[in-house]
Amino acid sequence: MRKRALISILGILVMILGGTLVFPLLVALIYGSKEELPAFIWSIAICLGVGSTAFLSCRGSHTNMGSREGFAIVGLGWAVLSAFAALPFYLSPNGIPSYLDAYFETMSGFTTTGASILSDIEALPKSLLFWRSLTHWLGGMGIVVLTVAILPFLGAGGYQMLRAEVPGPTADKLAPRIAQTAMILWLVYFVLTAIETILLWPAMGFFDAACHSFATLATGGFSTKNASLAQYDSAYIDAVVTVFMFLAGANFVLHYRAMIGKGLLHPRDSEFRFYFVIVIFAIVLITVFLFWGDYPDRDLNPEKYSSIGQCIRYSSFQVLGVVSTTGFVTADFDRWPNVCRVMLIALMVFGGCAGSTGGGVKCIRVLLLFKYGVREIKRLVRPHAVIPLKIGGHVIEREVIARVMGYLALYLVVFFIAVFFMAMILGANPADGDLHPGGSRSLETENSALLTSFGSVLGTLGNIGPGLGGVGPVENYYDIPPLGKVLLIFLMLLGRLEIYAVLVVLVPLTWRK
Repeated sequence: MRKRALISILGILVMILGGTLVFPLLVALIYGSKEELPAFIWSIAICLGVGSTAFLSCRGSHTNMGSREGFAIVGLGWAVLSAFAALPFYLSPNGIPSYLDAYFETMSGFTTTGASILSDIEALPKSLLFWRSLTHWLGGMGIVVLTVAILPFLGAGGYQMLRAEVPGPTADKLAPRIAQTAMILWLVYFVLTAIETILLWPAMGFFDAACHSFATLATGGFSTKNASLAQYDSAYIDAVVTVFMFLAGANFVLHYRAMIGKGLLHPRDSEFRFYFVIVIFAIVLITVFLFWGDYPDRDLNPEKYSSIGQCIRYSSFQVLGVVSTTGFVTADFDRWPNVCRVMLIALMVFGGCAGSTGGGVKCIRVLLLFKYGVREIKRLVRPHAVIPLKIGGHVIEREVIARVMGYLALYLVVFFIAVFFMAMILGANPADGDLHPGGSRSLETENSALLTSFGSVLGTLGNIGPGLGGVGPVENYYDIPPLGKVLLIFLMLLGRLEIYAVLVVLVPLTWRK
């Protein structure tokens, strides 16, 4: 491990972060939030001071980086950047008084999870709301990818960083130089964000339109309103955001090729077709149960589900909000019929496509797992047959299959271990009023803690945000104990970097020469 190269690149990342803090500083000046100015000025000074010191002390050592350095930069980069990016929230008099909560909120932003500890979002000044949304946008395509795009001198090391950060089994090279590939991805990302902002601007104003566009294309879900997009109760806004959540959950390489005139290649892509089919199936299934079913949210809001059109509106929005892992909500899906909740849980696990900004295990892995299972059944019937595993007409190599199966197995192991520890943490911290007069816990409380444990792990490891139970779509993560928040922060990072990039950093072999 070339540790000086690692320190040098981390210094560059921190300096870039300091530069991006200028934007919320300008927002504070525009809206007259003078109380927040010192917080941003100090944060910028700290980032530039620490970053430049780290870079200059190890200058010239960032060439010839290998895979170990790439994974270490990505794994440590997100944790380090979140530590510095949390400073404006913590230092602001109207921000977040607990540094752990500020770090949780920031990590949730950078990893595009959207899990929040804020009970009153609208109480934050606009400058902090903008920074909160901007962390989404930077984390969506990846601040490391941005670094690769603007720093071509990283050379081959840039490819190692890009490979470690871009979600999915493979990272496509769209241009001969890796810096050009990174720039292309960011350009597509920027164009889609600008288009959505323009479409939303007349309905909610420029500031809110920009913040919600940042959250949509990054599949993050941070809103500037306490009730999320339900605050607007607008079919037009729901329709626009639904479309862009769908696009954000698809492979950005396909969007790029469509933009440069190579035609609409989406229908030819096997993963996109699978993604499209499960979205349509889920919308139809949930619409049927919302329109003809009997459930708590219908009893509370009968007018919301009064027509088939209304049910399609809310089902399609929530399906895309979950499968793209954006996490926007317009209805309390934790009060929907159980079959709808199970469908949404499955979509949370599936996530978006490889090469998208979405979380989850990715549709390509689910598709490969399904085809692998079908092939094994065929081999039981015909044990001597040679049956290649194909996706989109291409034979999948054994190495890729083994890597995908290993990832899925590791994902399940991490998930259940995390649920186990969260259940222990929540069980040891009962809320006031949870105990019977004799000191025992009620069965309802135990069930609620277990559901919250399951939902919080699912919501953070999958980078979705809202989960189930105490962290459901109309709740937040404020009441999670400090130790639980530390665990969930780690899970957000694991989910965003797809486990391996984080675990590699924890292996002693990585740090040996």
